[in-house]
Amino acid sequence: MTDHELEPTAASSSRTVPCSSHAAGHAVHPTHVLLCDSGPDDVWAPVVVMGAVGDVLTVACGEELRRYRNHGAGRLLELVGTTGPDALLNERYDLLFLRPWPQDAAAVFSLQPADQPPHPCR
Repeated sequence: MTDHELEPTAASSSRTVPCSSHAAGHAVHPTHVLLCDSGPDDVWAPVVVMGAVGDVLTVACGEELRRYRNHGAGRLLELVGTTGPDALLNERYDLLFLRPWPQDAAAVFSLQPADQPPHPCR
């Protein structure tokens, strides 16, 4: 692995990727957000967004580093840059809620574990 591969996603890669897939790591399905809101408290974990390389995002959950895929990682990092890295992760639905939520519906991101092959866009 080179040093270049460890650099965070550049802002130029944050352009919106047109995709209508609701698979993990793609567009957030509104029903999942509603289910998160009405679900139990024990499926929520405070996390800190550490950065991203390509579509792989790293978050710190306590002392554990976790890696997830999201094809909007550049946009996610831009939002983190303005609102801060603290977020909440719903571990049941793998949804990441950044600080502007609920005022900004675009502050929710669907995640897919990075060790799984990415789902194709539609």
